[in-house]
This record gives sequence, structure tokens and C-alpha cells, in this order.
Amino acid sequence: MTITGTDRAGLGTKDRRWVELVCLAAVGRTDTLAERVYEVLDQDEITLTELLEFVLQCAVYAGWPRGSETEAVVRRQWARLRSERGEPVEPWPRLDTAALGPESWETRLRLGEDMFGVVNLREAPPRDTPFNQAGILGFVFGQVWRRPDLTVRERRLISIGACAVMGTVHPLRHHVRSALDSADLSAADLRDVLDEVGRHLPRPATEALRDVLVQAGSAPGAGTGSHTESR
Repeated sequence: MTITGTDRAGLGTKDRRWVELVCLAAVGRTDTLAERVYEVLDQDEITLTELLEFVLQCAVYAGWPRGSETEAVVRRQWARLRSERGEPVEPWPRLDTAALGPESWETRLRLGEDMFGVVNLREAPPRDTPFNQAGILGFVFGQVWRRPDLTVRERRLISIGACAVMGTVHPLRHHVRSALDSADLSAADLRDVLDEVGRHLPRPATEALRDVLVQAGSAPGAGTGSHTESR
């Protein structure tokens, strides 16, 4: 696939917010994250339900300790906003187990394999390790990527941002390639992701993402090359 400068114009406001939030969450800048979470809730840019799904997606790609911090931030800012508006701060309702999908593990694994193919545009890994079976197929793609309330495009943005922050180049490369190949994100979108990461993070994180985008022909100065490197 050839990437040119004539693709769509780039990220909208909400998409940029996802990248900003995941950068702040993954790097642990909880004070700034708290103010941004308050802003998006106060301005109705992002719903509470969407934010809670964001926490889960972020935890998968940035780590569970960061996810725990981020969920605590969302809880505090939700309570702060309700209190300032003079509204009762009530406990969140307990989620129904139906939200976890099918009860059969075999069904869950098959769905995970299917979703892995949709997201990554390649065959799912074999069920030959706990990481692959329980983690990748049973949970990450059998559960998280299939959940409602965030689109696959939004989950791609969050995942790419988290991988850039964490410096995990291998998954970052795969997510960038599949985002482009699926047309969920354009080269212009990814250049905006790079700009947004650069606003919040030190140079190494920006350089890791830039290197991946250069390889994909999607970074400034990368020309119109093709990203046909073997997966």
C-alpha cells in the first residue's frame, strides 16, 4: 500500500483527546490527566462510559498499574464534577455478567481468533502458551477489542499511543501497519498522532513512533514509500 500526501485531513478533536489521554495515563502524569478528564466530562466531549472503556484499553497496552491509576483519576474527577454541580455522587451500578460475552471458553477463543484477524489482518497465534490462549485470544481479542462503546478506530489510536509511550516497538509496528492497511487510520491521522505524542512526551517516545511511521512511509520526510515489509 502506498501512502501519499493526498489522504484525509487528520484527526478530529475527540480523536486527539484519546491520544492525549493515553499519553498522560501511560506516562503517569496523573495531575495533568485529572484536569483533562475533568474537561472532557465537563464539556461532554467524552462520556463516562467511553472513559471507563478507555481505562481498560489503556491497561492492556500500558500496564495494569497505570490502568489502576487512571481508573482512580476518572472516579475522582467524576465525583468532583457531580459535587460542583450539586448533583448526588452515587455508586456506579454493578455491571451485568452479560457484558463479558459468551460463557463458553471455546466460543470466546474462536471469537478472539476472528477479532485478532480483523484487527491485525493476519492469522491469529496458536493456542500453545498461556500468553496466547488466555491472554491474547481469551482476553485481549476475545473480550476487550470486541466490547462496545469504543470503535476499533478509537481502540487503535489508544493502543498506538500507549505502545509509543511504552517504547514497545514490535506491537507498535504491527498496530501502525494494520491501521493503515485496514484504512481505519490514514497517514495524516498517524502524523497527527505523532504530533500529539510529541506535545506530551519526551523525545525517545516521539522518535520510536517516528521511526515506525518512516518505515511505513507515513512520517514527514518519508516520501511516498510503501509499507510492504513482511509481518
